[in-house]
Amino acid sequence: MNLIMNDYVAGLPSPLSFLGLGDLLARNMGLSPWSARVIPVLHRVDISEGRTKPEMERNERRKKDEPESFVPIETMEDLIGTVEVSLLLHLPGCESESVLRSQIEGRRIAGGLIQNDKVDVHSVTPDGSAFRGLRRGYTMIRPETAERRFITSGDRTPEQPGLARIAETLFSADRPPGFGWIVPSAVGYRLLEDPETVPQRIRTRSKDIPHVFAEPVLGITELVSVRNKRLTELTMDGLDALFWSWEARGDLVLGHPDYHPEPTNPEQPKEVITHG
Repeated sequence: MNLIMNDYVAGLPSPLSFLGLGDLLARNMGLSPWSARVIPVLHRVDISEGRTKPEMERNERRKKDEPESFVPIETMEDLIGTVEVSLLLHLPGCESESVLRSQIEGRRIAGGLIQNDKVDVHSVTPDGSAFRGLRRGYTMIRPETAERRFITSGDRTPEQPGLARIAETLFSADRPPGFGWIVPSAVGYRLLEDPETVPQRIRTRSKDIPHVFAEPVLGITELVSVRNKRLTELTMDGLDALFWSWEARGDLVLGHPDYHPEPTNPEQPKEVITHG
C-alpha cells in the first residue's frame, strides 16, 4: 500500500509537495524559512503509471578504500502523468511578482518539472474573491469538520487510531448530502529521533542541520470546487484558516495546525532533514 508518501497520495499530489515548493521559494528569495503558506488548486490530473524500474550502474564516486557498490540510474523524466495546478501562495515579505515568477520557473513539484513556458503570477485580494478568477478546479484543504482531522502513522497507539479508521471515514456506508469529496493525504511527519541528541551522520545534505529519521503522518483532506460558496464567500479570516503551513509540536511536524491532536503552544519547526 503506497498511501503514505509525501509526494503523491492515492494518485494526487500531496499538499506537502506544494508546501515544500513554497518553502524553497521563501528561502531562495531571502525570506523567513518556514513562513510560506499555500492552498493548491487542482485543475486536471492525468493518471501516472509510475516510472520503470531504474537500472543500476557502478558507483564511480566511491572512495578507494570502500567496497564496490552500485547505484540506481536516476530517470526523472521517466514519469507518465501531468498535473495542471494553480497555487494560492502567501510569502510574507515578497513584494515583487516578477522575482517570484522567475523563482518558480523550472522548479519541481512532487519530483515533476514545472513545464510551463510562462508562469502567470497575480496579486489577489486575501478573501474568497481570490477563487473567482480561477478556471474550474478543486482546492485541496483540510476537512471542514473537526471529526475528520485526525492523523495516524499506521500503528495503533493511545494517541492515534489505526489505518482502519481512515478507511471507515473515507468509504462510509452512510454518505448523506453534503458528505463531500474526501481523500487520504500525507499531512506531515513524526520524528523518530530527537534533533538535539541525534548523532552526526555522513553524506547528509547539510553539515549544520541535523539529519533525523521520521515516519510520514496520514490524514484526510477535502477537495472543494472553486465555484463552491464555501470558498467564494470566505472572509479574510476564513481564507487565512485554510492555508497549509508548517507547525511543529513535540515530535510532530505537520502541514496544518488543525491536525495536531492537542492544542498547545505552537513551536517554530526545528531545522532538520527528515528521512523516512
